[in-house]
Amino acid sequence: MRDYELVMVVSPDVGDEGFPGTVERVSKFIQDRGGAIKNVDQWGRRRLAYQIRRFTEGFYAVTHFSLEPNEVRSLEGNLDLAEDVLRHLVVRHEEAPPPPPRRASRIGQDALVAAGQESLASPEDSPLTPREEAVVAAGEEESVSLEGEAPIAAEAAPEPEWSPASKPDAPSGKEE
Repeated sequence: MRDYELVMVVSPDVGDEGFPGTVERVSKFIQDRGGAIKNVDQWGRRRLAYQIRRFTEGFYAVTHFSLEPNEVRSLEGNLDLAEDVLRHLVVRHEEAPPPPPRRASRIGQDALVAAGQESLASPEDSPLTPREEAVVAAGEEESVSLEGEAPIAAEAAPEPEWSPASKPDAPSGKEE
């Protein structure tokens, strides 16, 4: 069995009393085919982003369930034929893997250590790359370069001053 998430928009014609019945009918369909309902979240009546079958509102429901993959096709077929379901979407629900840990550069860690915000156990914890070593060794020098690489400027060159009057095509404001 796999975990799935079903989002469906039910027609407002079913009314406030008929909406829970529609959701229950879909839940029973899943359970009759050997599935297990994990969670049903009924959002209620919401405005649609665009008209669907001339409706501007619909009842939203989100259901988390487990079911065999071949039975999901029969569920989607049943929802396609149901006249009270305006739209539906079934997606496989997978747990997202945790994001990889972010590795701060050694230079950034040195700045944090100097500021007293982070302690560094040993230099082996995050060794410097050759490029970082060259930058640290250069200190206040103008530029740093490794063999076969373009120099790295220690400071960015100041932006040239520009004004509309210095532009040759700029209108001078005087009519000729």
